[in-house]
Amino acid sequence: MMNINSAGFPPYFLLAVFGVFLGAALSGTARLFGCRARPKTRLVMTALFFAAAIPALYRWEVARDLPLMFSGGSGFFRFAAHVFLLAVAALVSLIDFEQYVIPDLVTIPATILAVLLMTLLPGAAMPDYDVDPCTGAVFPKVLTAFADVDKDSFRLTVSAAAVLFWVFAMSDRRWYRRLGLRRRSALFFRRLRQSRLTWFLFGLAAAALAALWWFYHTPAGMYELQKRALLSALVGAAASMTLIWGVRLIGGWVMGREAMGFGDVVLMGFLGAVFGWQGGMVLFFLAPLAGVVFGLVRLACRSPREIPYGPFLCLAALAVIFGWEAILPRIHDFLIGPLVAAILLAMGVLMALLLWVIQIVKRCFR
Repeated sequence: MMNINSAGFPPYFLLAVFGVFLGAALSGTARLFGCRARPKTRLVMTALFFAAAIPALYRWEVARDLPLMFSGGSGFFRFAAHVFLLAVAALVSLIDFEQYVIPDLVTIPATILAVLLMTLLPGAAMPDYDVDPCTGAVFPKVLTAFADVDKDSFRLTVSAAAVLFWVFAMSDRRWYRRLGLRRRSALFFRRLRQSRLTWFLFGLAAAALAALWWFYHTPAGMYELQKRALLSALVGAAASMTLIWGVRLIGGWVMGREAMGFGDVVLMGFLGAVFGWQGGMVLFFLAPLAGVVFGLVRLACRSPREIPYGPFLCLAALAVIFGWEAILPRIHDFLIGPLVAAILLAMGVLMALLLWVIQIVKRCFR
């Protein structure tokens, strides 16, 4: 049997050629979503990016010898999942930079496919490790949610809650506060009934809940890795969306206007489905760093245009893929500690205070 990790299989040249075709396809797809500016430049840049990124990703996750703690699962499966992630991230970034919108037509199917992919290929999940307290030996494993809980009833409850939360987030939830309670309630439910998206989401939720019930009622021990991977993907999507949604709500409340588009929330759900809730937390902290640097450059150039946030989430995802080996040992205890929720709540309060101070400074310099 041929060893897929052996040098030269597949040849890096073929991976680079595949990257060129993938970049060209994504550039053409972005045009279908209204991207018209500098099509030749966009085509060349995306083709060159993937021609370099895919061989580099293969070298990083498949061809090289990983440390023991990061060798859990299959590097090839992880490589395939991350190629899919990079393709979606690149398409979203191209559209968001020019159109200032992240289309649900891209992120909703991508999230569904990500959950299915991570369930079918548990080895594609981010690697984790356990340490024997007596010998100090390192045992590689797949990073999952609620790793110490093996009750399928608990997994079913949490997974169903995550699905319903995602469906609620995707639905048309516009609520006109200027109207009376009776009129706005009637308008709210009428829009839900008339929207085709509502019926699609209702059918999707029914099918998903039925599949979850069947899947978690298979005999104990059967499909154990797949059950862990599915739970991790669903919890990762829901938890990551909650983080960005909280920023959106707090920012809107403090600034008095929309601080972040809901497309960023949906995109974060897709990324969380691939990385799990632990990787989603890392994204949550890394993305603003890139945004601040870019924002300062735009401010120095006195650019009046707003800054799309989606591309910085995608850039942070790239940093997580290539930096997880260095990041995980530094945050491992934090990610599994009991103070995670309290720390996130405190950071939300601090973020609200920071935005409030920024608003005051802006008024002073007008």
